[in-house]
Amino acid sequence: MKKLSIFIIGVIFIALTVVTTSCKKDKQNVKTTTKPSDQQGSSAADGAMDDVSDFVNNKIGGGSTHRSSAYNLPCGVVYIDSSTNNASGNKIYKMHYGSQTPCGYVMKSGIVTFDIVTGTAFNAAGTVYKITYKNYVVESLANGETVEVNGYITIENVNGGYIWQAVVPPTTTIVYRVRGNFAVTYKDGTVRNKSYFQLRTYASANSWAGLSLSVDGDTVDANLNKIYEIGKTYDGNYSYQTEAINPFVWSNCGTTYAGPYVLKTAHARMNITIPAISPTYIDVQGGYYWNYNNASATPSLVNDCTTNAYKITTVIGTTTTSQYQLY
Repeated sequence: MKKLSIFIIGVIFIALTVVTTSCKKDKQNVKTTTKPSDQQGSSAADGAMDDVSDFVNNKIGGGSTHRSSAYNLPCGVVYIDSSTNNASGNKIYKMHYGSQTPCGYVMKSGIVTFDIVTGTAFNAAGTVYKITYKNYVVESLANGETVEVNGYITIENVNGGYIWQAVVPPTTTIVYRVRGNFAVTYKDGTVRNKSYFQLRTYASANSWAGLSLSVDGDTVDANLNKIYEIGKTYDGNYSYQTEAINPFVWSNCGTTYAGPYVLKTAHARMNITIPAISPTYIDVQGGYYWNYNNASATPSLVNDCTTNAYKITTVIGTTTTSQYQLY
């Protein structure tokens, strides 16, 4: 099964540049190739989490046999060692990343381990497995910036089953509850901590063609909707909370496991605490179609397989601006 990468917060952090540069005139734009961004830490952690999920569901769980495709190690992984056990007697899997082969526009190194900490089988209801980042480094080939991730993420298999069982009869809905705390160290030594609170749901009403992935926040704040990430910004060290107003939903717009998977619906808001400026937030809504070949075209909200753009609204005190950005 093709991995569905979850870089939910990336576009929000790109928009965050507007906020931080409004408060610091001497700062450069995050989108230049000479400066790190908050997106890098979340993207690095999510990428390794996808690699682990791929191994658990397609290698251990046999998912590759249900898609008529052989299993290959994730890009950047040199080998996987499972020669040791944890205190509960479950195997500890160690993904060793090497820095010899580019993975798209990044290089990876370090170790990511994962092991079952509650239960005995990855596909059993209630099983919890832990992903631990040990000096896991991702380097951008575009600008030479690096992020090093240390910490952990836990994944609870709420209903049981492997992801491919959402599409192979008798089908079931696969629900993962994600929790995590990890530190991101940038090339200049700056350290920022992040926490995850997510609910990921895989479901299908029509085999591979009907497969969808929904990512929602899983912590309810009395004054906000569901929160799925909290942390501090790289620029300014401002506290933020990102809430899911509506879940991010990727749907298979093809007929096989290969997709393409399209982000049909999404709505999130990043609330940032900046002294003396309130309110300060960035609202991101997906599901728009933008005919970018027509300079005068206005994007429209369609929430179907033609969607290709976000609407980004930035509020800084009494100033509100909106723009559109392609996926």
